[in-house]
Amino acid sequence: MRYAIFSDIHNETAALSTVLRHAGQQQVSSYFCLGDVGTDACVDLVRDVGAPAVFGNWEVSGWRHLSARNQPWVLKLPPIRRESSFWLTHAGLAWPTTLATLADLNANRHKAPMSDLFPYLHYESEALWQTIAVLIEAHVPLMFHGHTHRQMAWRFTGDNYLQQLGHRPIALRPGDTVIVGVGSVGRPLDGPGAAYVIYDDEAQQVEMVRVT
Repeated sequence: MRYAIFSDIHNETAALSTVLRHAGQQQVSSYFCLGDVGTDACVDLVRDVGAPAVFGNWEVSGWRHLSARNQPWVLKLPPIRRESSFWLTHAGLAWPTTLATLADLNANRHKAPMSDLFPYLHYESEALWQTIAVLIEAHVPLMFHGHTHRQMAWRFTGDNYLQQLGHRPIALRPGDTVIVGVGSVGRPLDGPGAAYVIYDDEAQQVEMVRVT
C-alpha cells in the first residue's frame, strides 16, 4: 500500500487541499495525519479523506476553538498510532500509558511536562536516542513524526551507526530503525512548498514530497 502522511497544517486550508489533491494523484491508498491541524475547515478536510490521526500540541491548547461537531473527534485522538510495521506520533513516544487520548491528557496535565511529551527530533538529542531505544525494544523498524516543521530522517543501522538522511527517497533495510520527520503542510521551516511523505510498504521506500 501507499500511504500519504502529513502534519502541522496550522490553519492553512489551501495548503492542505493542495497536498491532498497532489497525494490523490500519486495513487496513495490511504492517509495519516500527525496533528497540529487547526481550524474546523482543516479538520473537516482531514476527516473527509478518512485519515486516522494523532493529536499534537496545537490540539492540546486549541481544541476548544473547534465546533461541537469536531471537538468529540479530536478529544478521542491518541498520541501514538501503532500500525503493524510502523508507528506514527506528533513528536515523541514518551507517553504514560494512562494518557491514551487527548481527553486523558486534559484531565491529567500535571503528570508530565509538555517538553517531555513533545520533543524535537531533528537534531541528535537524548529524546532522539530514547525514541530509537523504544522502537528497537518494540521491534518496530519505522516511525513517522511531525512537530519540527522540517523534512528529515534518521537511520540507526543494524551495526549501530546513526545517520542523518537527506531528501532523497529512503530505502528501508532489514535491521535498521528509521525515524522520519514528515515536514509541515502549512508552515515549513526548511524551504518553500507544503511538505508531506509517501510511504510505499511494498517497495519499502519513503519519498519526501513538496508541492506549491
